Amino acid sequence: MLETWKQEFEGKNICIWGYGIEGKATYRLIRSLFPDMEITIADGGKGLATAKETTEHTICLSDKDCDFSKFNLVMKAPGIVVPEGQSLDNISGEAQLFLKHYASKTIGVTGTKGKSTTTSLVAELLREKYPTVLVGNIGVACFDAIEEMEKGAYAAFEISCHQLEYCPYSPHIGVYLNLFEEHLDHYGSFKKYGDAKFNNIKNMHAGDIAIMHTMLDQYGYIEKAPVKPVLIGKDIYADGKELHIPQKILTVDHCSLIGQHNYQNLAVAWYIADVLGISEQQVLDACNKFHPLHHRLENIGTKDGIRYINDSISTIGQACIQALQSIDDADVVLVGGMDRGIEYNELEAYFNEKKDIKVIFMYATGKRIHHEMKEKGFDREGLFEVENLEEAVSLAKQICRQGHSVVLSPAASSYDHFKNFEERGRIFEELALHGS
Repeated sequence: MLETWKQEFEGKNICIWGYGIEGKATYRLIRSLFPDMEITIADGGKGLATAKETTEHTICLSDKDCDFSKFNLVMKAPGIVVPEGQSLDNISGEAQLFLKHYASKTIGVTGTKGKSTTTSLVAELLREKYPTVLVGNIGVACFDAIEEMEKGAYAAFEISCHQLEYCPYSPHIGVYLNLFEEHLDHYGSFKKYGDAKFNNIKNMHAGDIAIMHTMLDQYGYIEKAPVKPVLIGKDIYADGKELHIPQKILTVDHCSLIGQHNYQNLAVAWYIADVLGISEQQVLDACNKFHPLHHRLENIGTKDGIRYINDSISTIGQACIQALQSIDDADVVLVGGMDRGIEYNELEAYFNEKKDIKVIFMYATGKRIHHEMKEKGFDREGLFEVENLEEAVSLAKQICRQGHSVVLSPAASSYDHFKNFEERGRIFEELALHGS
């Protein structure tokens, strides 16, 4: 059953570059196929110590000391930047090989925002009829789902720009939800970032299905698509809880999603489900069962008359705006995190216009946004600056009106003070509901 996978690795000198979630899954797969093969693991962080403790027949070394040119195959983890001048001929990754083998059964979803929710919705809807695995950037390595794929399952794959960066394959159904400025510290330019995501569509063949947002027309991606795309915002959209796809309308009364943008994501998922033969009743049943993902416009509870919304996944200004537009009773928003150099003009203008929303700025990005607002003459009452999340939550409890909501929607990365956005969200919940 796994003979074709054996052919991928047999007789090759292999290096696993980066020993995180994907690196560990790659090691497990290769080791299951070749128990005695010598493998090299190169890592520049904590993964190196883990590899030394948990692997066998393995050379473990710092990536700074590794000569990658001597390997037939380098399985690179997403997010690692290949140095200028290094050959890409032997570079591959899990997403690339997964799509090589299973593109015909894969729905790949990418975009700057909304991809986790959309991919989860796709998986929920498809499970009404088919075995379906939820993999990718959502936290489950795709190599850990090979057994299910070999048995004929579908894959709902949240596929990031980093996973797509050097990928020469596209899924049978590819979604490109949107494009906003992010990850410029990795790509160096907005175009390279957008191009990486476009690989989700770029290598499609006749009979494949491309779903793309109309906003991508301004960057030339729609006209470059190898198949005629179905357009989000034109062919696929939501009007309240009324979903529209070509020739069909469906009203979803029972679903716990928050926000108009999420109902548009649901419309995208419904279109994919419809293409694959899922009935409207099955879609409605799935919607009734679906629960929003943690840290994504998640209503975490009410304490002392104040509701708390955890949107820690928010890492760009547009996501923060979308969150506040989705919550009718938003009174206080907590903003700021690691500064990656992206611009916040739209968010600053929004805060200036929405003078009824109090903003608490924290960390490097929050302080920069506040400073830029002052420089533009946007300073007003209701803007506060604190050092960290603990101080922000404490202040929010004092200034939020009863019967209203405090929203954590940082519009920035978490990596300066937290392990990831999930940890930031968990700490917010602890401070909000269980702190003093």
